[in-house]
This record gives sequence, C-alpha cells and structure tokens, in this order.
Amino acid sequence: MKLTQLALAALLAAACSDPTPSAVSSAAPPPPPKPVYASQWFASPEATVNIHQTAYGPAGMIREAGGEFRPIRAVTLSDGEMLFFVPSLNAGFRAAKGDDGSWTGSWQTHGKTTERIFQPADAPEMSETFVTFDDGRWTQYRCAGAGSPVILLDYGAGASMASWKDVFDPLSQVSRTCMFERAARGLSDPGPLPRHVNHAAADIGAFITAAKIEGPVVLVGHSMASYHIRQFANLHGDQTAGLVLVDPSGDGQGARFEAVIPNIRDLDPNIVDETTVTNCSQGLRRVIASIPSSLTPTDLDPIIGKCGGNDPDGVEATLSEIAAMEVVSTNQIRAAQRPYGDLPLIVLTRGDYENGMPPGITPEIKAGFAKVWTTMHAEMAAQSAIGQARTIPGAGHGIQRDAPQAVIDAITEVVTAARAKAP
Repeated sequence: MKLTQLALAALLAAACSDPTPSAVSSAAPPPPPKPVYASQWFASPEATVNIHQTAYGPAGMIREAGGEFRPIRAVTLSDGEMLFFVPSLNAGFRAAKGDDGSWTGSWQTHGKTTERIFQPADAPEMSETFVTFDDGRWTQYRCAGAGSPVILLDYGAGASMASWKDVFDPLSQVSRTCMFERAARGLSDPGPLPRHVNHAAADIGAFITAAKIEGPVVLVGHSMASYHIRQFANLHGDQTAGLVLVDPSGDGQGARFEAVIPNIRDLDPNIVDETTVTNCSQGLRRVIASIPSSLTPTDLDPIIGKCGGNDPDGVEATLSEIAAMEVVSTNQIRAAQRPYGDLPLIVLTRGDYENGMPPGITPEIKAGFAKVWTTMHAEMAAQSAIGQARTIPGAGHGIQRDAPQAVIDAITEVVTAARAKAP
C-alpha cells in the first residue's frame, strides 16, 4: 500500500473510532504557561535600581547618575526589607519600606554611611542589551553585523566579553557575531549551581532561543569554554555549523598533567574544589549580610584576596566552573561525546609555553605541558573528519590577544566552510 493510502487509512480509522476514555486520556496535555517574573525599578537622586525575580531568587543592577550600569549581588527583597551589594563600588544598601512604597536606608561604602531614599520609578533608557531566559534571568549580550551562520563567542574562566575586544568588530564584518556574559558575570544574573558543563551548554541554547538566532551557529570557545561549545555540539549537532577552539582546555587535563609532571601541584598548590566554592561563597555573604553594622568589604578583608574578588555570585560561579571541570564536566562530556562527521573544526594551539606561565617553570615542565596540551588538541581536532590543529607561533594562552588575526582567519575559514555545506 502506498504511503498516502496508509496515511488516509489511519486518518479515517481515527475519525470513525469511538472516543473512549483511554483514548482521550492519552492525549498530551498542553504545555504549562511560562512563569511571569516581576521586575521593579526604584530611583533616588544618586542612582536608579532594578530588582527582578528569577527562578533562583532576586537579581538586579544599579544605574548611576552618570549612566553606567553595574551589577548588584546578594539581593534580598521582601515585604519590608531590601538589601543588596554593589561589588564594583564596594557599596552596600540596607533599607526598610515605607507606607508610600519607598525604601529608606543606609548606603555604605568604604566605611562611610549616608541615607538614601529610593522611590518606585519607571525603567530608564538602557545603554546595555539584555535578553531574558525562560527562568527569568536577564543576560547581558552584544551582537553586531549581518549574515549567517551566526558566530557565537564564549570566553575562558575568570574572563568576560571584553576578552574578545580585538576580534569582535572584524568578525562582525564576516558574519553576524554575538557574545554574552555567562551566569553571574558582567550584568548577567546568577544561574543554577554547580556550574558544570551541562548547565553552560544549556545556557548557550537558552541564549540562542532568547536572542532569536536562526540556523546552526559557529561556536568559538577559549580555554575552559571549549568544554561548553564542544558539549553543545555533542548534544545539539543540528544547531552547530562549526567549531573553533582557541587554546582549549581538555577533558581530565589535571590527571594527564600530573602523569607527565608529577610535581605540577608545586607550581599552584591552591586546588579549587567544591569546598573552596562553598567557603568563598558563604564567607563573602557573611560579610555582606553584616551591612551596615560593620564596614563593607575592602581589599583589606582577607577573604577577598583568598577568593579572587568581592562579588559573591561571580566568585561562586567562576570557582564552581573550575571545580567541576576535572571530574563532573569531563564525565558529562565523555558521556555525550560523538563523532562530528565532516563538521568544520579548527583547534588553535599556543606556540609560547612561557608567556603567562607561573614563576619557576623549568624546560622539563614546559616540555611535559606542551606534550599533554598538543595531544589533547589533536584528539579534539580528530572528532571531526576534517578537523585541523594549528600551532600559532609566539602566542601564549590568550591567542585572541597575542595573535588576533590568527583567530579571525580561523573563524572566517570555518564560516566559509559552513556556508558551502548549507543547503
């Protein structure tokens, strides 16, 4: 019987059958409506504050009178209390709500306390661009240029969108180019913890959806971000047009380094694990929660130097990504790993193993590091039948900074190859 006849027979059978209770109950229920997350603005003569709800608690930002936006962290908003901390200003605010809906409280920075009153207000003109995920998170991003496939850039641990400053504008002349600040970085809201690779890959998908990016994308990842984009390609091959890995971190690299360089821990004895994440997050939040009964955190507070910053959400997210790499994220990647077929893929490898290395590196350590590094990069390139691994002479780990044209050329080549494959 022809397919059209089979389809017609199935349709007629369904139309003529009795709507039994079992048939009715087997129908898929409609999807639940997306939750609505509240957003509020408050203004004083000195600044305007936004606080909005997400699935992970309240978040927001502050806009100073001069127009600059800054993230606020450790946000609390209840019927009667408002509390938040501004890491970049080293300022905290604790207030009580008045009958007219205003918030009056103590604004404290560097040991100096003043009173501020924030009144309900309309949203100001935005100088930054945001998309909103389905879980209510506001995510800061930037896109420029036109054309497909879209190029999507992701940065390494502890970095930001600014790490792509030397390549972003030239790439926007090649095709539409986008980048976004990951959870709790820049003005982006905190996300779910721990920050393992599956959460990072899910956020890439959420950004593509929220930014209304159509068609497969060319993903570019530096250092640890190679985990994110490779996992996205593993899980969403139909949305991946190509990959460029910029001096990428490799799966289980810590154990591989120790096998070749037994004393590598002596170079950096500070191991980042979940205990580090918890201690830093809780320690910073304890200091912030004491505002204004104690001084706001300063560079003299030992926990800031120990944890690498005074932003509890940003520190927590960065350390959590690093802590998850060796075991959790590596296992997630290995579980999802698949051949990429003829996906355009280029791996760029540093040629300089002294630039940016810790003090005391010996020729033996350098040789062992290079051996592990180039082996991992060859493995990544081999995941595609047409993958390439290229060494960039004179470039350290930040190839996009040391040799930006090499990065631009590789991405342009992958975009060109993706366009040739597109139907």
